[in-house]
Amino acid sequence: GATVVRGIADGEHERRAIVRPPDGPPVVFYQPLTAGTAPATAPVPLPPDTALGVDAHLFRHVIGHFASGVTVVTVRSDGADYGVTANAVSSLSLDPPMLLVCLNLNSVTQQAVTREGSFVVNILGEDQADLAHRFAQRRPDKFDGVPVRTSRLGHPALADVLACLECRVVEDIVGGTHRVFLAEVVHAESQPGSPLAYFRGRFGRIELAQDTEAYERLRRLVLGRELGLDEPLDQMALATRLDLPVSSVAYGLTRLVGEGLVVRDPECGYLQRALDEETADAAFAAKLVIDLGVADLAAGSATPDRLADLRSLARRTLELVADGRVDDVKGYLAASVAFQEGVIGLGGNPLLLEAYRRLSIAEIVTPALRHADPARAELAQGRLRLVDAYEDGDLDRIRAVVTRQYELAKGAQRTAIAAAGGRL
Repeated sequence: GATVVRGIADGEHERRAIVRPPDGPPVVFYQPLTAGTAPATAPVPLPPDTALGVDAHLFRHVIGHFASGVTVVTVRSDGADYGVTANAVSSLSLDPPMLLVCLNLNSVTQQAVTREGSFVVNILGEDQADLAHRFAQRRPDKFDGVPVRTSRLGHPALADVLACLECRVVEDIVGGTHRVFLAEVVHAESQPGSPLAYFRGRFGRIELAQDTEAYERLRRLVLGRELGLDEPLDQMALATRLDLPVSSVAYGLTRLVGEGLVVRDPECGYLQRALDEETADAAFAAKLVIDLGVADLAAGSATPDRLADLRSLARRTLELVADGRVDDVKGYLAASVAFQEGVIGLGGNPLLLEAYRRLSIAEIVTPALRHADPARAELAQGRLRLVDAYEDGDLDRIRAVVTRQYELAKGAQRTAIAAAGGRL
């Protein structure tokens, strides 16, 4: 009368089966898999308070940590079109090519697939979350306004999706609340792009490491004005220069368009947006807000060791300025950035540091550093005055120095932009 609850392959050395008798605690049997060894016969009882099983809420929470793609399963049956969002889709076999698709038993789409014995899996792209939401709802007008075409099997296939697979059902079984379809793929097609992802109950995109690297490096090149200002940004040339895939470069440029650093011209393609006075002023104003916030948080609490490090960096920037000119731009920027990040670090809030880094102040000022400016020495001396003010714990003086530094930096940038004809 005992019931086997589950069997588990445990590494390469033993097989384990948990058996639940009609009454009494569960029993675990171990069977060694080593050749020539007899199976173990002595049951090993579990502790009496051992509980097996997971409730639906816990399972949903835990399995939500498994990221998946997002599809819409579509089918035409009795002259009507059906579709439902599904993420329980997986490749099953390469030879023959097969998919495993799970649909809720209460779904009318599931019922239509069961009747027809075939269907289409539409894999959604990263910008198609609206389709995922639409087909996840119980509504009669799912297909209204949605571009579709008729597939080879006669089912509706969504237009402009990332990929499309037409399938014939080979076998289906019921598991819990769902019907599992094992289906052979009879036609498949795809187009370039990135997939829509589903993770912990939310739709999003999968950000590849190379995409992020391309975006960050392109951003530095654009803000540092290391690319021709009026020259089209050739994706192939940039991919070669960065030693990254063209698709990653395209992703990076698209993000820069969203930030307003790059524009897309219908005729020329991608172009850098010139750095003008308004853009530079906005960046320095945001930095001022961060610096004043740090002052409120850190005045009177900065440790001597951290202030000593900041003083050393401030002196380094002063040493690299002569007659308003910076000869070692790279060294000056390194010391300046380390100083600024060290000051923001006094506030003890990593979000402030992240916000500062997003401003890319170092990249913005790089072109201006190629021009001599009398304010450069005062800016370097201002860093020492700021350390003095923090050392004394004088909030009013810290705020005054920070505001003066803002005015000097903004003025120096404006001078450089004006010297370049109004844009950098």
